[in-house]
Amino acid sequence: MSASVRWHSWSTRLGTTALGQRLRAVPMLVVLIPFLLGILVADSFVMPLGVALAALLVLSIVAWILLPRGVAWGYAAVALVLLGYVVAELHYHECDVPCDRPIELRGEVVSELAERDGYRVADGRVIAWRDGGEWYRVDERVRLWVRSDSVAMGDSFEAMAPVVSRLSHSVEYDELMHRRGYRGGVGIGDYNISALEHHTPRGLHLRAIEKLRRYVADTTSYATIEAMVAGSRSMLSTELREAYSRTGLAHLMAVSGLHLGIVVLLAMTLFRPLGLIHRGHIVANLLIVAVLWLYAAVSGMSPSVIRAAIMLTILQLSRATSSRYNSINALAFTIFTMLVVNPDYLHDISFQLSAAAVFGILLWAVPIVRYVALGRGPLTMLFTSMVVGIVATLWTMPLISNSFGNVPIIGVAITPLALLTAYIIVSCGILALLPPSLLAAPLMTVAHYAAAVQNRLVELAAAPAWCSMEYRLDDMGVALCYALYGAITLVVWSKERKKRVSLSRSYDN
Repeated sequence: MSASVRWHSWSTRLGTTALGQRLRAVPMLVVLIPFLLGILVADSFVMPLGVALAALLVLSIVAWILLPRGVAWGYAAVALVLLGYVVAELHYHECDVPCDRPIELRGEVVSELAERDGYRVADGRVIAWRDGGEWYRVDERVRLWVRSDSVAMGDSFEAMAPVVSRLSHSVEYDELMHRRGYRGGVGIGDYNISALEHHTPRGLHLRAIEKLRRYVADTTSYATIEAMVAGSRSMLSTELREAYSRTGLAHLMAVSGLHLGIVVLLAMTLFRPLGLIHRGHIVANLLIVAVLWLYAAVSGMSPSVIRAAIMLTILQLSRATSSRYNSINALAFTIFTMLVVNPDYLHDISFQLSAAAVFGILLWAVPIVRYVALGRGPLTMLFTSMVVGIVATLWTMPLISNSFGNVPIIGVAITPLALLTAYIIVSCGILALLPPSLLAAPLMTVAHYAAAVQNRLVELAAAPAWCSMEYRLDDMGVALCYALYGAITLVVWSKERKKRVSLSRSYDN
């Protein structure tokens, strides 16, 4: 029996099993895995772009011709790997600014400035440069090291400074920052700025921050509220950042799917009465989508926020049309689409953590909660929070170890409690932003106490030396961890009958 015949026989048997049925229900997940592999291959392997495009075209045609035979899927998988490689190569470009030598720069400060020891840091853009001659227009993302009290977000500047290719003493950190799109670092201050033009940005993001700052006097509590509600971490102290990192709860300080999920629940509660009128559920779901993207703008539109907003938008539109919805497939589609637009998102740690946590919750936590089926009530909420917290911690632990060099052991225990305070902080903070502001002060008081409790919990948990283990998992170790998670999932799927649940009743996948 030839290899192609054996492959066809195996794939035919697979298609009739529970595992085959589950895989057919999540086609975008099947597509996403080889596509991700192709983007990663582009980081360490180089081939002529023309050769890659030609091979992609040939393999796609062959796969199409061989359908529906099982061997076609092998050709399709290789074609998807090549597609990821091509997307990454097309997006890559060399830095258009000379590095590591002083030149004249024109730039912009595009984010809030965060305090560090003796200086401030911010994201910036270099928009033009020259070296004694004419100006050259560019658009390069850089990290700004600011030593001037007069520089603020939104300002434009001219300075004589080098674009330093090294961003730190850590080679791994440099590689990570370059993959995120940073071309280097630029130091600016009163000593080298020749022109500074002040602009006062008035976007929704800054308006939200200004409103929140009216109500909370305690700096530490406010810093937590500002980070979790408005997506700004500039006020967080180094000590508080380290405490959240050691306990594995740093993801609470970055607005992502958890925070947008709370927004959706609030919006569903507010618009529930619309379901009493004819086709009111359609109007309600469209309003929920509008609120979702409004909050995404308020929080600063980070990659993790965009990913979560797209996924939740697909969910709400599916509910509006009463169609069946598969959350795993939607998440895979969202990630695939975002990586086609910008493959550098794959190297953004906030994007990685958010995607890993949501995949873990959908693949493991949701089935566990359904299987136990405790009904409704406080016990169910507590059990759900514990399961979600433990699973999210397990699925993000390899990435945290790889990026930050520690394994947050205690995070598994305190995550359920931290999720409870997170719900209170985000809910009260968001409601306080809505007009009218009559209830803003009481809501912010509740958020203040919840933030104080959460910070104290994290500080106490981070105090023992055993709360985390210093260990940096290498890239191969990360790959093996997620391969193990995937293998466990496939084994469970192979023994579990696929379930279909209508959207008209629940969010089940």
